[in-house]
Amino acid sequence: YAREQLFLHRSPPAEIVMQAIRIGDKIAIATFPTETYALTGLKVKAASPVENTMVIELANGAEGYIPPPEQHLLGGYNTWEARSAGLEVTAEPKMTETAIQLLERVSGSNRRAKIEPSGPAARKLLSMKPSAYWRLDEFSGPRAIDASGNHIDGIYEPQVLFYLVGPASAEFAAANTLNRAAHFAGHRLQTRIPDLGADYSVSLWFWNGMPVEGRDVTGWIFSRGRDGTLDGNGDHIGIGGMSGHPGKIILLDGQKGRVKAAGPTLIKRWTWNHLAFSRNGNQVEVYLNGKQEIRTDTPSLLPRDLVQVFFGGRSDNQSNLEGRLDEIAVFNRALSESEIRILAAPSKKDGLK
Repeated sequence: YAREQLFLHRSPPAEIVMQAIRIGDKIAIATFPTETYALTGLKVKAASPVENTMVIELANGAEGYIPPPEQHLLGGYNTWEARSAGLEVTAEPKMTETAIQLLERVSGSNRRAKIEPSGPAARKLLSMKPSAYWRLDEFSGPRAIDASGNHIDGIYEPQVLFYLVGPASAEFAAANTLNRAAHFAGHRLQTRIPDLGADYSVSLWFWNGMPVEGRDVTGWIFSRGRDGTLDGNGDHIGIGGMSGHPGKIILLDGQKGRVKAAGPTLIKRWTWNHLAFSRNGNQVEVYLNGKQEIRTDTPSLLPRDLVQVFFGGRSDNQSNLEGRLDEIAVFNRALSESEIRILAAPSKKDGLK
């Protein structure tokens, strides 16, 4: 591997050939001289102005893998620089944009706008008037777009991957499309929600990829607190690990730095589940797939300016989630049990395998 770096140092900048071909009015081909990720092909197809677009790799060259930039942060052999794969870290978005521009030229039409997926579950959630609603269906970061119309976008931290299959496509996505989710690999989604009061609720879907014997806390799913610290103020929900309650929902007592309460249900790895958190004064309730897991009194110590919220990790960046999140909504009120059951309803319909 060290010798490969010497070869790369001496090698001239790479010149690559990209191509677009139109066949009639409804078929087009875009080519890449690389081993191209499925995500890259989906980006091209989604934007292509031609109804049926095919993406072909290793055409007019063989320049190795072109991982999206976020993949480089995670490492692995497909991101290693070598003579057979030495393009720059930002090659993928540049080549994707070039492919789309070429398709525009051969078709004489502008690219298609991104279609926002919707379904009955998404419409039902929006009818409940959330303060913010993130679909997490982006092709790339750093912004997670707020679908509520309140313009409270979230920010993805770098180690997040995009456009993986999410839960309940029939309920959340448009016809003949897949619901999409973000995969969290050590970093978080963070946002600030102005005027977020002491009474509030969170609804989201999660998929845990970490074995419960992997660490003391399997992963933190949701956290309201100050970035970089755990100062006793705020709320924190996660999945227990080797330090206690393995595979079960836990509520942290921030002041004492220990688990305040835990749910009874063992969460299966690699399955989608609905989580709802609701605070009404000192009373906190946590639901898993529409069933109450935790109900406890815990003092609300939320300062007025504590509007920072994190998903896929805790405020102090400890034991962040290794898994997927989707359909995150925050409400500036305590949700009722009946509302929470409605939000969790897709789990009863299709099992979310």
